Amino acid sequence: MNPKTAKLTTLLGTASFLTMANAIAAQAQQVAQAQMAQAQPEVPEQVLITGSLIRGTVAVGVPVTNLGAQDFKTTGALSTADLFRSIPEFNVNVGGGAGTVAAGRAEGGTRVNLRQLDTGSAPRNLMMIDGLRFPPQDQGLCQIEPDIIPVVAIDRIDLLLDGASATYGSDAIGGVFNVILKRAYDGAVTTGGFKNGAGGNNQYFASQLWGRTWDGGDITLSYEWRNQAAINGTINKRYTFDFSPFGLDNRTPIGSSIPGTISTGATASVDNTNYPANSGHNCTNCFAIPAGTGRAFNAINGGVGPTAPFSGSTLNWATFNVAGNSGTNGTRNEFNPYSIADYTSALQFTGGAVTVDQRLTKNISFYGEGLYGMRRSQVKNNNNTNQLGSLGVPTYNPYYPTGGAPTNLRVAYHMSIESPSISDGNELSLRYQGGLNIDLPSGWAAQASYSVTRDQNFLVTTGTVNKGAVSAALGWTMPVSPASGTKPAIATWTKPGTIPYLNLFCDARTIQCNSPTTLGYINNYSRNDEVFQLNEKSIKADGPLFDLPGGTVKAAIGANYITNHYYDSVPLEEPNANTTVNLPVDVQNRSVWATFAQVNIPVFSDMNASRGSGGWSSKPPGVTTSTAISAAPAIRRSASTGCLSTI
Repeated sequence: MNPKTAKLTTLLGTASFLTMANAIAAQAQQVAQAQMAQAQPEVPEQVLITGSLIRGTVAVGVPVTNLGAQDFKTTGALSTADLFRSIPEFNVNVGGGAGTVAAGRAEGGTRVNLRQLDTGSAPRNLMMIDGLRFPPQDQGLCQIEPDIIPVVAIDRIDLLLDGASATYGSDAIGGVFNVILKRAYDGAVTTGGFKNGAGGNNQYFASQLWGRTWDGGDITLSYEWRNQAAINGTINKRYTFDFSPFGLDNRTPIGSSIPGTISTGATASVDNTNYPANSGHNCTNCFAIPAGTGRAFNAINGGVGPTAPFSGSTLNWATFNVAGNSGTNGTRNEFNPYSIADYTSALQFTGGAVTVDQRLTKNISFYGEGLYGMRRSQVKNNNNTNQLGSLGVPTYNPYYPTGGAPTNLRVAYHMSIESPSISDGNELSLRYQGGLNIDLPSGWAAQASYSVTRDQNFLVTTGTVNKGAVSAALGWTMPVSPASGTKPAIATWTKPGTIPYLNLFCDARTIQCNSPTTLGYINNYSRNDEVFQLNEKSIKADGPLFDLPGGTVKAAIGANYITNHYYDSVPLEEPNANTTVNLPVDVQNRSVWATFAQVNIPVFSDMNASRGSGGWSSKPPGVTTSTAISAAPAIRRSASTGCLSTI
């Protein structure tokens, strides 16, 4: 044989052999993959759709937007509320109890408001977890606040940024966001981190995710911890009452003075707002107490301290009434009260979740889940009640100035140095639910579920002062207080003899001017408790009906029964000065049952598309237009108040 021919034959034979070998290897790999696929555990599937009650369909109108783990990484968000700040349709309040936001923010809630439709007294948007509603949150604000859900437990968040009241009820008139928890996770992930924030707002976080799947079931466990330090009130130069650097007014209240500001007589220039008529920020009859004035409280007379007139005086009017302490210098002791308050509160969060799935029979599978979230907060308040605008002091107060002082002296003074107002709050959210997924004939499926959700929070505020008790501690006899509502009338009263006099002629920044007994006497204590529990039972079935040129007509039918239990109490105790306890309690219960149906009719789709001379006569390929018809829920028995009216 020709050597060249022999070489060519050998090469072709080698190529054929390699081709056969590769084909055999590929076939073996396919067989191995098929065997591995058969060996994979079969896990019950959870089909969770937002905006529609029918599997395999989508919300008609605005499409559903999905947010997932990658979005948290991309934005650097440590919480759900932080992530929502990146979405233009949402208005998100500053988190952690910003001092500029009143009522309910002190317990650390972060309100998420879709298109600014929530008013604060009734929610217009609905938050759900795995397709079941979560009650409104926080102190009577009826707000939506998803931060109570551990981020590590979230698989995705479905956002329906359009009205969905026909599907979910009137509280979804502005839109829906549905938080989907992780399920069927196999493995473990541990995360931790640190985030440096301005104004001392450092944040720490750690989480653990673990899951296991087996043939016919799965379990996923998650845990998360977050710690966020408070932001100091000096973080923003506009966090002030003095807007003169910006060409506006100085609105610093005269009561924000340390040491105090003395005035002679009750004139228009010395009031809580410090605005004399047509005179700008002037206080010509005011005198600034010099720094360092006073001495530490002396527990003489059996611990009561000075009692005789002028026996505790350290301020001499003859040497004090000089230009250095009056005129343009008379208000020099005013300070920005926000500088000693927090801009946002300190927060600590711990939470976890568990999801379980288990196939019971060929056509029936069980699913269950539990959720726990606890958030605690602490914040130093700028409390207006601690700003004593212009209080008269009786001349028999032992600290009244000597040296021929006028008998009508009044003092403006800020008590928060000696008695800081601090709010401690928490929010606890619990959810457990379970149900069955049932495969029915003809492509239909049914789902029955039962869930209990409880959201409760409390807010305790200490350190605020009662101005009636302050006047009594100065030495005045308090007049009769008439009855008001359930609060009885209070006769005239004075401070007990065991309570030392209050000293306002002293520099509390460096001196312990007053006895702790006196400070305790003038303090208020308040606590607000709120509990909202929601119990929901539901059953639903959906599937195909018949075919049209545009596709298959599908329908869903079902019913649910929801009971709401709401409890709110606002106890306000004024110890010693007022022995009564004001305890308004609001208890509400409401039951709602509803039946519903939805039909999805495809009008145009790829199935009936045709090309005309100008292009497609229907939608381009891949686009489906359908019509969804939902029956409004039938509501029975309703008694509501506040935010319950929209459920």
